Amino acid sequence: MGKLIVGKSLENRLDAYIREFAPAGNISYVVMQFNDGEEPILIAAKGEHTVHSGASMIKVLIMEYVFYLARIDQLNLNDAVSLSRTPRVEGGGALQELTGKHSFTYLELCRLMMVLSDNWATNLLIMTLGMENINARAEQLGLDDLELNRMMMDFEASSEGRENRLTAMSLARLYHHIFEHRDRDAYGHEMWNILGRQQFRDILPFYWGEDVCFHHKTGSLDCVEHDGGVLETFSGHFCFVLLMSGIGNVRAKELGARVGRSMKEFVEEALP
Repeated sequence: MGKLIVGKSLENRLDAYIREFAPAGNISYVVMQFNDGEEPILIAAKGEHTVHSGASMIKVLIMEYVFYLARIDQLNLNDAVSLSRTPRVEGGGALQELTGKHSFTYLELCRLMMVLSDNWATNLLIMTLGMENINARAEQLGLDDLELNRMMMDFEASSEGRENRLTAMSLARLYHHIFEHRDRDAYGHEMWNILGRQQFRDILPFYWGEDVCFHHKTGSLDCVEHDGGVLETFSGHFCFVLLMSGIGNVRAKELGARVGRSMKEFVEEALP
């Protein structure tokens, strides 16, 4: 995949931010342009093939697999799953405030997993669908660097080295797949809309304003902050992915906000 020469000025600006805010951090980013029916155009990138902890970004893959199964009639989005199928977990989301007597449909679980980053909803989907099957779907999509290896909030697995993994490039390619399907059927349209209702906007879109539509997902662990998705502009659709590891969370969010502002300004003002 070739890279636009004009994107070098954006790389220089982003790399200057990284040197200022996270000189010892592990920072990766990708900026691409998406056009219907065409291969993505790479504008800027750094460490795009570097493996990071997946955090909650792995949930994008889980959502895609749910809607893929629905599309091929292997799953009904309206079928219900009981909360009692997996233990309660803490962290992001709303289900932890409920008891195990409730049931939710696959569609509702996907919405909770993505919009509120609900960890219990995520674990229910992993348990029901099967971790091996989700990873097989990643392989089918050609996303060899995107891998689900543990449930959400499973710190024992994490301490043993069983961590969810991804790269900035693998996530960008997953977003391109979802982008390509956004108008093909109701399932693609629903995935696209779910991404557009993300409630956490404190990293890349921090300076953009609430009225700017960004179809994205965030992910956070101790010393890990990720954000990535597709921005709609008058100039077209642009994929921004930023993965930040080995940097304090407050510092990372400040860096991410500045990176997001520069990315948006560049694609709106500097590209032909």
